[in-house]
Amino acid sequence: MIEILELSDIVVGMRLSGSITADDVEKAYKVTEEALEKHERVSLYAEVDASTALTFEGILKDLVNIPGQLGKLSRYYRAAVVTDLKWIATAARFEGLVFSSIDVRVFAMSDREKAITWVSEKPEPLPVPEEPAPSVRFLATDNDNVFAYEIDGRLREKDTKEIVARFAPFLERDGKVNVLGRFKNFNGFDLMSVFDDDLIKLKYKSTAKVERYAVIGVKPWMRNFLELVDPLINTEIRLFDPSEEKAAWEWVGASETGTADKGPSDTETVAGAA
Repeated sequence: MIEILELSDIVVGMRLSGSITADDVEKAYKVTEEALEKHERVSLYAEVDASTALTFEGILKDLVNIPGQLGKLSRYYRAAVVTDLKWIATAARFEGLVFSSIDVRVFAMSDREKAITWVSEKPEPLPVPEEPAPSVRFLATDNDNVFAYEIDGRLREKDTKEIVARFAPFLERDGKVNVLGRFKNFNGFDLMSVFDDDLIKLKYKSTAKVERYAVIGVKPWMRNFLELVDPLINTEIRLFDPSEEKAAWEWVGASETGTADKGPSDTETVAGAA
């Protein structure tokens, strides 16, 4: 059975003994969820008696509930496991390795009060995630009909929206245009970044507007994809290794002159707004 212990508002306390059933596991998860609704972070205290034994249904119920907790791991501050059972202590230490964001410590039954004091300490605030630096940089060129950019890192939804904002006005120019994309340390993209509605519309429009598209330094999987779609669209795509960058610029008919801090299409954007 699982007995809920009243330790403090920020600690979910339990005493485990005898057979642990599915109902016991469900009760433990319910109490934990209620604590998380009230507090940004909580700690866990589990006192495991020598008579404790998990039933099959208890294990199954625990496995069913685990996936729902994975996104909340950062909200668990500490976990104190108090037991004299070696297999429970080993399992707790293993979980401390797997779920390394939680400070897991094992205490002997004789150190119960020490464990309660430790686990009851006020949790540190959740760390504020740092805003990642933009992965897209726009390149200035000496040809008004060449749009150039560089992707360094992971492409995120915010980067995609910036590309759309810069590239859409560029496609309003008279005649055909060329594009050059340089990839440095590219490590994939967030799924939502490629399903942006405006980006999809822009890609469709660009197939009839862009004459040449030079791509420098792509990963093998992206090279294969581009080589597959090349025959299916009007735009001529040519892939270049990083050592062939000079040839890529020559092929699109431009040279790099610096970073386009304001974007090559800002003039058109302002004119359109006027």
